[in-house]
Amino acid sequence: MVARTTSVGIEGVDGYLITVEADVGPGLPCLQVVGSAAGAVAEARERVRSALRHLSVHVPPRRQTVNLSPSDRRKDNPGLDLAIAVALLVGHDALPQESVEGVMLWGELALDGALRPAAGTLVAVDRARRDGLRAVIVPEANAAEAGLVEGVEVFAAPSLQAALAHLRGEVPLSPVPATPLLAHARTDAHDLVDLADVRGMPEARLALEVMVAGGHNLLLYGPPGVGKTMLARRAVTLFPPLERSQALEVARVRSVALGHALSSLHGAVSFRAPHHTVTAAGLLGGGTPPRPGEVSLAHRGLLFLDELPEFSRAALEGLREPIEEGQVRLVRARHALEFPARFQLMAAMNPCPCGYLGHPERNCIDTAASVARYQAKVSGPLLDRMDLIVPVVPVPPDQLAGSAPGEGSAAVRARVHAARRRQRARLDGTPYACNAQVPAHGDTLDRLCPLTNAGRETLLRVATHRGLSPRAQHRLRRVAATLSDLRQREGAEPFLPVGPRDILAAAQLRRPLAAAG
Repeated sequence: MVARTTSVGIEGVDGYLITVEADVGPGLPCLQVVGSAAGAVAEARERVRSALRHLSVHVPPRRQTVNLSPSDRRKDNPGLDLAIAVALLVGHDALPQESVEGVMLWGELALDGALRPAAGTLVAVDRARRDGLRAVIVPEANAAEAGLVEGVEVFAAPSLQAALAHLRGEVPLSPVPATPLLAHARTDAHDLVDLADVRGMPEARLALEVMVAGGHNLLLYGPPGVGKTMLARRAVTLFPPLERSQALEVARVRSVALGHALSSLHGAVSFRAPHHTVTAAGLLGGGTPPRPGEVSLAHRGLLFLDELPEFSRAALEGLREPIEEGQVRLVRARHALEFPARFQLMAAMNPCPCGYLGHPERNCIDTAASVARYQAKVSGPLLDRMDLIVPVVPVPPDQLAGSAPGEGSAAVRARVHAARRRQRARLDGTPYACNAQVPAHGDTLDRLCPLTNAGRETLLRVATHRGLSPRAQHRLRRVAATLSDLRQREGAEPFLPVGPRDILAAAQLRRPLAAAG
């Protein structure tokens, strides 16, 4: 008889059911795993054999063959260990086949049979629920993560021995209670910073507020040490908390990429700031097997790229589609994967190689040609996708020392939340959550971000004067709608069409990079 158990394979941030077949029979004692087993699964033979030796059940030496179906998909997650071990136990008649029907088994085995956590538990349990399985068994360390999934009974086992006793009905495990979404308090570094730390810089502060309120992308440029990175670290304190569905999307990505999802459950947005030496695969996703990159880890949050021109050309140009589409699509010879990447991009750069172009007190030592080459590292198509381009100038020392603390994050966040609520009310019944997501096709932009006649004429003059592309005009219009949302009183209905005032204010927040004289 061929024994069968059920587990899950991970592809991207989704899963698919795997049937683990075990054939135990006479012959030279061995354990062979087939079915495109790779990486950690190819090494499962030694972990499983050692774990079986530490059981209280006698497992006689036999020829053992395990097949992982479907066999044409690469499998490399050690979470399959438990299903392989239990399938062999069924094949050795140590467990009835009926006891594992409708049960998804998940977890990595230690050599002594202890169950260790495996990356992708949330995805695996959710797949089991969607495919109608009645129960899942996971390691104790993954219990809270698995408890996020409603509609399937979850059991957490400390070891293979405990899982075996449960399936036999000897020592039943208690079901894992549902995990509340916001049960875990925030302990990250964002709690320690506040926008009140920022003195002066009124235009940069406004740009942060507009960026978060409307879901826009922002580029800050200015001399080194002026406070660009400081602003980015405090921008994340202005974001509204994630809704449950959004937090679960983020948790799925973290479960696959980082091996844990609970850090997403406090509802705070992700803040990712990769170093400029990151590869294109590290930023966008990829590798063997493909894993989510930084843009996916920043899903529903903020991706901050400091020293923007220092990033590789391939990495920067690869951002163009995710910014527009909200996802990364990786196409390989045998399959295509999609990773969510609905992030906001915030970037910072110096205006020139020496960093002091436009500084009020220091002279730039670079030639016009070197400045042009440096700025050209950020391509026109990528700049075109930045809604806000704002220079940051140094605050004079006397003003820095004598000024009072700026407006705190709590006050600014209240205005941002009010603007977001206005947008949700206006965009109700559409798939869009904020102004930045409103597309320009058809009459959608006209309906959801309307302009007055004077506003339309002002937009045309600005676009003509600056030579703006249609995409840049649409982005300018969305920013103007966000400024209008911030300006209007909450509850004021209907949404007033955008006029010249907001168009000009949006244009002031989207200025070309400084050029060498």
